[in-house]
Amino acid sequence: MSTLQTLDRGLEAIEIISQRTGGISPAALADELGVHRAGAYRILTTLEHRRLVAKGNDGRYRLGSGTLVVAGRFMSQYRASAQPVVQDLADRSGCTAFVAIADRSESIAIAVAEPAARGSIGISYQVGARHPLEQGADGLAILAQRPERESDSEAVRRSRAQGYAISDGEVQPGAVGVAIGTGEASSGSDVEASIGVIRLGLPGDLDIDRLLPLVHDARASVARLY
Repeated sequence: MSTLQTLDRGLEAIEIISQRTGGISPAALADELGVHRAGAYRILTTLEHRRLVAKGNDGRYRLGSGTLVVAGRFMSQYRASAQPVVQDLADRSGCTAFVAIADRSESIAIAVAEPAARGSIGISYQVGARHPLEQGADGLAILAQRPERESDSEAVRRSRAQGYAISDGEVQPGAVGVAIGTGEASSGSDVEASIGVIRLGLPGDLDIDRLLPLVHDARASVARLY
C-alpha cells in the first residue's frame, strides 16, 4: 500500500520528537528524517501551527499541547470501544472485569464492568483507580510483556513464564484476580495494557482453567481496537 510521503514524514517527526525528552533541534531532526534542513523546518512549522510541537527558548522542539488533546480523545474512544468487551467478559465470567493501561510506573483502570447477575457483595473497582505496576495482576501482566530485565521481580518472572498474572489482595484486601497483557507496545501501538477479572476470595478460588479462555477471547477483541 502506498503512503503519502509528506504526511508520513510529519508523523515520523512526531514520533522522533516524542522520544527526545530534552527536545530536538531542527538540524538533528533533519538528520533523523534523512531530509534537508529546510524540509525539517517546513515540517516543524506545520506541526507547530497545529500545536503538535512547540519551540522552546533553547531553540529545541518538544511535543505541544495539541498532542494532549489528541491523546485525550484517543483514550475516550478507546474506553468507549473497550467497554462492551469488558462487560461481556464480566457477564461470562461472573467476576468484575477490567482493562488497565500503564501510566509511567502505575497501572490505571480505564474500563471496568460488573456482571449483570452480580451478588449482594461485589468488588468496588472504579475507572481511574491507580496503583503501582508491581502490585496486582493488571500491572504484573503489563510488566510481564516487556523485555526481560535483571531487575524483574519474582512475581513478574513468574507471570511471564506462565503467561498470566495473579493478584492476591495487593490492590484490594480479600480480592483475587487474573490478567494477561494485550500485547507488546512494539507490536504497533504505544499502549501497554492488560485485561482480566477480579473477585472476592483466595487464589484457590480462581478457576483459572475456566477463566483464562474467557480472558483470552476478550483480549483478542481488545487488541483489535488499536
